[in-house]
Amino acid sequence: MSFGHGVEVNTVRNNNAERVWGVGARNATATVNKQYAGTTTISGSLANAYWLLGVLGKNEDGGSDPYTHTYTELNSITSFTTNTSFELGDTDVGVALIGCRVNNCTISAAVNEAVKFSLECPYRYETLGTTAAADIPEVEPIFTFAHGSIEMPDGTELAAVQSFELTINNNLDSVYGVGSRFISGLIGKNREYNFSCSAAFNSHTALMTYFMNGTNSATAPDAGSGSEIATLQLTFTNDDSDILEINLTGVHINEHTLPQNASEVVKEDVTGWAHACTNIIYTNDVQTAPVAATNIA
Repeated sequence: MSFGHGVEVNTVRNNNAERVWGVGARNATATVNKQYAGTTTISGSLANAYWLLGVLGKNEDGGSDPYTHTYTELNSITSFTTNTSFELGDTDVGVALIGCRVNNCTISAAVNEAVKFSLECPYRYETLGTTAAADIPEVEPIFTFAHGSIEMPDGTELAAVQSFELTINNNLDSVYGVGSRFISGLIGKNREYNFSCSAAFNSHTALMTYFMNGTNSATAPDAGSGSEIATLQLTFTNDDSDILEINLTGVHINEHTLPQNASEVVKEDVTGWAHACTNIIYTNDVQTAPVAATNIA
């Protein structure tokens, strides 16, 4: 499967080499290559969402046309192979990156703009060849930002989101075994959901009071310190009426900025995090998510 439209790939390889100095000279006498570390970064315009399996770990297909693909959290995330290639004169170059896992996923958009994504993926090792990978064109239209809101659990909407950036961090730790310089495992540690967004300002009792409450009479935000006080819902659509819906719970805002300019609509900027992702639901006309069957390493 293709990752999306206008995809860019940047792969960094590191031998983690160490210089060794001997007695009697200021110059290094040897170099030792230690653990091999490879990371590829994949970015582009978001069209299909099948690669979310590699971000969260679990997918369930369901419904009738239109079909739903529901991605939820799993402790062990799925690995996959990334194939890249290009022409070098009259010779093709093909690279297969084996055992990729998504360490960081960033999704960003603004109202009336195309949705962008970026994936940072460490991998185990790679195979090189002189045959280009088959061209797999992206057939899904690009998503645009349709709606975003911050809501209280009772459904009270606090703000209409104008732009946002969501980063999902799996905090992967590379594990090496004796006898090999290549990664033997990538272990996910604490999972983080961090976001920043700009919202249309309509009331000081909304974000400023519920989440900040910096008045001299307040000891904590009104909604309660440390409680699961809000949810964050983000919805995207495309020209095929496909829908991508992200649902985050336990939303907490850490920083609030309120710029005031006489020639612009007032918008408040916030940064914060969510404790968990309830699910990410991708709805389209494909019955079975193809990545779940074909692109797992």
